[in-house]
Amino acid sequence: MALSRFFAAVATCAILVSTPVLATEVQDINTQFRKGDLTGALDRANRYLAKNPKDAQARFLKGLILADQGKTNDAITVFTGLTEDFPELPEPYNNLAVLYASQSKYDSAKNALEMAIRTHPSYATAHENLGDIYAKMASIAYDKALALDNKNAAAQTKLALIQDLIQGQPRKSAAKPAVAALKPAAKPAATEPAPAKPAPAPAAASSNVEAAINNWAQAWSRRDVNAYLAAYASDFASSGMTRATWEAQRRDRITAPKTIDVQISDLKIDQQGNTASATFRQAYRSDLLRSTVTKTLKLALQDGQWRIISETSR
Repeated sequence: MALSRFFAAVATCAILVSTPVLATEVQDINTQFRKGDLTGALDRANRYLAKNPKDAQARFLKGLILADQGKTNDAITVFTGLTEDFPELPEPYNNLAVLYASQSKYDSAKNALEMAIRTHPSYATAHENLGDIYAKMASIAYDKALALDNKNAAAQTKLALIQDLIQGQPRKSAAKPAVAALKPAAKPAATEPAPAKPAPAPAAASSNVEAAINNWAQAWSRRDVNAYLAAYASDFASSGMTRATWEAQRRDRITAPKTIDVQISDLKIDQQGNTASATFRQAYRSDLLRSTVTKTLKLALQDGQWRIISETSR
């Protein structure tokens, strides 16, 4: 169970409100953490959070540092706070489960994983970890059955099967196996975009909207700032900022990470004439942060191209 590899979620609200300067500060803390300077990284994170107590990314990073220091209870407190303040994020629940499992608190681990799945049903890591927890709990139950009746052949067979399952399954990310090598939320498998469900509109028009959205996501993933910005209309509603300020902010946030991957699923399009509304699940992953949100884009047909005129996330 490689707690040092728990580079997982950051709340969407933190992404939206953080300035480039603050994002750089958290990135520097993350770099310090990755280099193994846990004491220095924790001190820096605490100083940063004293000024920015609502920053989910920094709070999550603090939880990772505490876990790596072996301060499990303190890490649990941090991740629990994140689940309370940002219940839409599945990763803090998953990391709580790993920590609970390390303390042999399997019921608590199971409950945390069930919450992760309820929040994000397609979160493969949580499903796999939940299976491991069930296997470990089954092993404990069969052990108790044999303690009460050591001649119970059925329980002996089942226990042997469970133990083979637990001990025999390979784990790519489990540097320190524990509890059936429960793995951290490192890089959940990206889901393939689901096919769009066209609204009562011409199929070709709806397909063009879908293509425009996929091109926008692909430009973002390539960190192609110019192509990304070109997906937005000149009158895009940029939260009260001037177009120039908004573009500068987006440019900073796209170029800061070394890698970005944006995946779209559950796409639903409502196209009415020259306007359209698209709602989908957006999974954002970079070397700095992760988030999964439901996003709605409003688009308009301008000069033969579908362009984004507004966007909201929840």
